[in-house]
Amino acid sequence: MIKTPADVCIIGAGLSGLAAAGMLADAGLSVAVIDKARGVGGRLATRRIGDAKLDHGAQFFTVRGDDFRAVIDDAQAAGVVDVWCHGFTEEDGYPRYYCPNGMTALAKWLTSNVADRGVVVETGQRATQIERSEHGWRLPIESGGERLSRALLVTSPVPQTLTLLADGGVELDPNVASALHAITYKPTFALMVTLESASMLLPPGGVQRTEADLFTFISDNHLKGVSEKPALTFHVNGEASTSRWDDAPAIVISDLLTEAKPWIGDAPIIDVQLHKWKYAGPHTPHPERHLIAATEPGLLVLAGDAFGGPKVEGAFNSGLSAAKALLAQP
Repeated sequence: MIKTPADVCIIGAGLSGLAAAGMLADAGLSVAVIDKARGVGGRLATRRIGDAKLDHGAQFFTVRGDDFRAVIDDAQAAGVVDVWCHGFTEEDGYPRYYCPNGMTALAKWLTSNVADRGVVVETGQRATQIERSEHGWRLPIESGGERLSRALLVTSPVPQTLTLLADGGVELDPNVASALHAITYKPTFALMVTLESASMLLPPGGVQRTEADLFTFISDNHLKGVSEKPALTFHVNGEASTSRWDDAPAIVISDLLTEAKPWIGDAPIIDVQLHKWKYAGPHTPHPERHLIAATEPGLLVLAGDAFGGPKVEGAFNSGLSAAKALLAQP
């Protein structure tokens, strides 16, 4: 069990939080990670629908920096990740990585690694607010109890973080508050369709498009190597997702299926589900990889894919940057 108060508590067991937890634990600090979801990973998300398995958050990732490369090399050696392809329309020699057991497998592997180094990771633990305390920071938990820490790292989407701070009576420096309110996100619908027979997609099973298209990415999870059964994931662009956010899901599904017909073809549909990612990715990110929101009574640092660059590697790098900021404090 982690000692109370912990040296650092982290809100969010996505890639940013897990990357930071590993670095902090390696430096000898006691670290506790909590996440409101039932599992780890955030948008590294995989869902089972019948006999099919579908990635419905991040579909793949690339590797550019040495820090992330070292982790992914280890994960690949462990069989957690592999190369999906080197381009979706034509080969460009640059690997796109995926997880054969679904993208959430990377987060689960990282969780196991940090747990081996003494980090306590708890899921299904929703913090109701962020409060200052005599120890540093206090997080009341919805299901009961609290988490105490001397320093706090928050990796949840910024609008959620601002609500937690406001509910806890934490007033931010006006410049900090202004920087946080400038960060915006785009939503994304993920339409998941399982089929009785093969889709119309060709190997490698991915179609990458732009925000000008209704579907920004289309993935055949069977061709990708994740699902034993044919199963498609369609990501809808931010504008369409925003405009239809409050529409009845059944109507949205019906309309999206009509647009998806060219990729479904004549394959009979077994099941359809819609997932709504409210904070799918940053639209206006913060320019730095982390932000120090407060220094008293203990350091409060914010990180995530909205800080310094989006995508999977951006989230990882933000977590490392936040951990370094925490370690730099006396």
